[in-house]
Amino acid sequence: MKLRFEEDEYFLMAMFQKENRMKTMQEIRRIFPFIKEDAEMLSLVNSTLSKMERLTDQEFLAIDFEEYRQEIMEEL
Repeated sequence: MKLRFEEDEYFLMAMFQKENRMKTMQEIRRIFPFIKEDAEMLSLVNSTLSKMERLTDQEFLAIDFEEYRQEIMEEL
């Protein structure tokens, strides 16, 4: 079964993407102290991490985050 990520989850992964799945997850976890009061953001982070746990490293590396990174840069 292929996991279905929401668009916001792709944006989150793109913002914190590192060279592999585990390092990306570790980087995302670093924001917990900064979002602990934001229920919506906590929900997004937790759902993203939960889905990432079920991905293989190969599946993660196959995701093309370029489109999401470009949109993030356009907003800055």
